[in-house]
Amino acid sequence: KVIGMVLAGGLSSRMGSDKALLPYHGQTLLQHQAALLAIAGLKVVVSGDYEGFDCIPDRVVRCGPLGGIYSVALQYPDSALVVAAVDMLQITPANVSRLRQNAVACHFAGQPLPAFFPDAGEVAIAIAAILADPNRGFSLHRLHSLLSSEAISDAEFEPMNVNTVADWLAVE
Repeated sequence: KVIGMVLAGGLSSRMGSDKALLPYHGQTLLQHQAALLAIAGLKVVVSGDYEGFDCIPDRVVRCGPLGGIYSVALQYPDSALVVAAVDMLQITPANVSRLRQNAVACHFAGQPLPAFFPDAGEVAIAIAAILADPNRGFSLHRLHSLLSSEAISDAEFEPMNVNTVADWLAVE
């Protein structure tokens, strides 16, 4: 079982408004990312709290994407996870398929997301270790390091993150 997870529980502080609800090609960014994962054949869950979606709130708040991934991994420990950020545009079903072809945790070279984690239970254990570390560096890079994630090359992958109003204006 593979879960397609949209990370949408952030504060959107650099944007000034909820990025998940920004309009994009006749829908919201959240609807766009959820549809993309569904087209790729995945059961879609959302890290955050949005009406109309299968949402899982963060069990550990204020630790960024790791909080969302941890919560979903605990909910679906016997599944694989494909994790995409709500603001990472231009991900395609082909990109998702490319990640899923691997038997090990992986992401595209130079980007921690989107990522594929074949064992959500292992992800939950790794994130619990990160959360318990007194140095508490809550980074996706640290998670990938703990899981020995493979950085795969894909010339077709050209993501576009939307973090600020300036980024958003460049998209529109």
